[in-house]
Amino acid sequence: MSASWSSFLISSLTVSIMLVLHGFIVMCEISLMKLRYGEVDDEQFEALKKNKGISRLIENSDLSGRVLRFSKTLCTVAVGLLLIPWVADLFVLIDLSLEPNRWVVILVAFTCAVSVHFVFAEILPRGLAMRDPVLGLKRSYRVLLAFQVATYPLMQFFRVLKRGLYRIIGVEVKDEFNPLDLDVQIRAMGEDSQSISSLVRRIMDRTMNMRGLVVHDVLLPRSQVVICDLEEDIRTNLDRMKEAGHTRYPLCKGSLDDCVGLIHIKDIFRWREPVSQIDLINLKRNVAVFPLNTPLEEALQRMLRARFHMALAMDQFGGVVGVITLESILEELVGEIQDEFDSEEEQIIALPKEGSYRISALTPVHDVEQALDLEIENDDVSTFGGLITGELGRIPDQGEILDLYNMRVTIEQVDERRVISTRVEVIATPES
Repeated sequence: MSASWSSFLISSLTVSIMLVLHGFIVMCEISLMKLRYGEVDDEQFEALKKNKGISRLIENSDLSGRVLRFSKTLCTVAVGLLLIPWVADLFVLIDLSLEPNRWVVILVAFTCAVSVHFVFAEILPRGLAMRDPVLGLKRSYRVLLAFQVATYPLMQFFRVLKRGLYRIIGVEVKDEFNPLDLDVQIRAMGEDSQSISSLVRRIMDRTMNMRGLVVHDVLLPRSQVVICDLEEDIRTNLDRMKEAGHTRYPLCKGSLDDCVGLIHIKDIFRWREPVSQIDLINLKRNVAVFPLNTPLEEALQRMLRARFHMALAMDQFGGVVGVITLESILEELVGEIQDEFDSEEEQIIALPKEGSYRISALTPVHDVEQALDLEIENDDVSTFGGLITGELGRIPDQGEILDLYNMRVTIEQVDERRVISTRVEVIATPES
């Protein structure tokens, strides 16, 4: 009897310890997520970062995420295994003559594990962390740090094993997400919340994808940019502006490579003197210049801060290759923006024949990749028309057909300066 009680007490103690440890791990996880959601004010956040242990968890969120997953798994498995002898001892204490069936013990142990684990190792610590994430983190971070040290050799072994298995099934390790990753959490929040509309979710996804884009991805090529040329008379420029219908024009001496500023059509309307006396240099506004590889997020911040609606895009040799506009950047977030003067025509139209599309030459290359599920390995152009002329090295002829990047492209409309529209058929990738 004494031995049975001793065994039962030891089993109860070890199960309790595992449940408490799992509870602290969950509390730490939820507290860290609350920090990542920005639900802790700046003053509290800075105070937390003064603690070296907490600061290490926050700054190494990828490692913290892996330790959290691994530690929770260990605790869960341990609770399940330890409850089997605990239940067996409980049966013995209830009736010394009882010899319970092994499967009955396992079934009861499983039921107890799920019930106790759900209440004491999940709901309770989650509630505490959600009520006060700062206090929750202060109380639990040491447990996570201890697990990080204690499980390091085992984690390294499983990490090597995981990489090997991923390689076998064709998955790249970089594709694995971190449970503390902000992008993943925001997307998950959007999916879980019924109060967030599909439009907002789509904007949230576009916002996250924007971080992988650069100025080059939203570029309007120089061949399609209408300029105000100082080497031509004012009436010729005004006729060109009237035909284009834009509000802003680069003010140049002959070409975009010698741009001295921007002209806004409103400034011309406000000119009180005769048209022939319009002083374009006096009316010009400053223009921003971005290298082609500037992150789009950075370009947006700078343009909003300086109140620029148009900027030049420059290559590594100092030549201007086109312009970007605030509207083109915002369209990456909210989708196509059209006013009453814009054409209603879509840039990519699916045709009745499967795998066939009509694609405008102005369509960004990354939009073509996404719509046709292709990978276009050409970072030197931003539009589909630019891709075609870049591959050919010339302006194609109408009706000309070319194959590139698993696409058969037929030129439908073209003028002396650029491609206008195309018909595209996706070609099946030949089997190796």
